[in-house]
Amino acid sequence: MIQKSFLLFAFAIITNISWAQGLDTLVKTIRLGDDTVYLKIYTKPGKNVVYAHVHENEEASLEAGMEVLKKYGGKLFTLSHSVDTTNRNVTFEYNKTTYQFDPNRIYTLNDTILQKNIKIISGDGKVDTKVKKDVRNLANIIWAETKGAKLIVALHNNKNTPATFKTLWFFINNFEPESYNITSYVKKSEFASDSNKSCDEIYINPRLNNSEFFIVTEKRDFDLFLQKKYSVVLQNAEPIDDGSMSVFAVKNKRRYINSEAKMGKIIEQTEMLELLHKAPNNID
Repeated sequence: MIQKSFLLFAFAIITNISWAQGLDTLVKTIRLGDDTVYLKIYTKPGKNVVYAHVHENEEASLEAGMEVLKKYGGKLFTLSHSVDTTNRNVTFEYNKTTYQFDPNRIYTLNDTILQKNIKIISGDGKVDTKVKKDVRNLANIIWAETKGAKLIVALHNNKNTPATFKTLWFFINNFEPESYNITSYVKKSEFASDSNKSCDEIYINPRLNNSEFFIVTEKRDFDLFLQKKYSVVLQNAEPIDDGSMSVFAVKNKRRYINSEAKMGKIIEQTEMLELLHKAPNNID
């Protein structure tokens, strides 16, 4: 574990050098069981906004966020936890057991929900109390970086792959549903999904790719994007607690906007983020 932590730290420093031109930088080390993860923080005087990037494999959103940070100022933080690659989920070891969790599903005060969102990949037993404590500590450290910001902008990418139907062997059929996109918030049958249950209003511009949209927690932001004819979802006042930062933001009465674009679409996502700054008096 020491070697892995050292490699991650070295990677964090090298990455800082490449990203940090004109920015103040800080790297925070956080223990998770027997391992260490890193929260890299970049700041520049300017707008009172914080960009939150927690899925390290969603690289287009990070690049877009860095572009607008350098242009308008503010704060951006990104979570780093892998060596030689990037991964959506965080994997760590404790007491000869390997755990994994989605770093956008740890922002909850509900201990049962947090435990459910921590998976055991290998090893025996249940989720250890020490493990839950460490994961909650990571969530608290990340959330603390949003303190004082007028606006939290989450940076995310999605795959938006179509539904597929494959025949395996001779008689076994395998159906893979359409992956996450804005239509995930539309009620498509008599049974509503958690996403749909947390949705108050939705506008979909048919001219745009379904992977490019905003999720907002305030009506004024919904109206802003609606006016600009940009696909947007308004999260309701009582969203289902799944541990996501957007739900946690609502519960803490924080203004939150999630920017979603397809993997690799740096230009498109940069243009999306520019919309936030071009609106008069949108961010002080």
